[in-house]
Amino acid sequence: MRLAALLLLAFFSWGLAQPKIVTVDDLKAALSNPKAFVIDVRTPQEFAQGHVPGAVNWPLQEIERWWNRVPKDRVVYIHCNTQNRSGVAVRYLMGKGYNNLNLVTGGIQAWMSRGYPISR
Repeated sequence: MRLAALLLLAFFSWGLAQPKIVTVDDLKAALSNPKAFVIDVRTPQEFAQGHVPGAVNWPLQEIERWWNRVPKDRVVYIHCNTQNRSGVAVRYLMGKGYNNLNLVTGGIQAWMSRGYPISR
């Protein structure tokens, strides 16, 4: 998991701004904060199979339709199945001026491997 985080950090380091890279443990702890906003960028079919409680399903394929609805006054956590699509979404949103973003490493796979609850 640390290697994945280091690779993501290296990937984002070419730009000026960098997202905060967090673990699923960090996300779990953040869920008690009403300012936390969780975006799952997987497909609706994947989302229906199980997702982080309280997450919204805004698929990466539709990012141009929803990007401007991402709240700038909340702490935003973005995840997918592992972290590939969420990394793309975070880069896109950073290009639109967002700086309140947290990229969740490991995605729903890491979430489920920890035994954390999922909603269907």
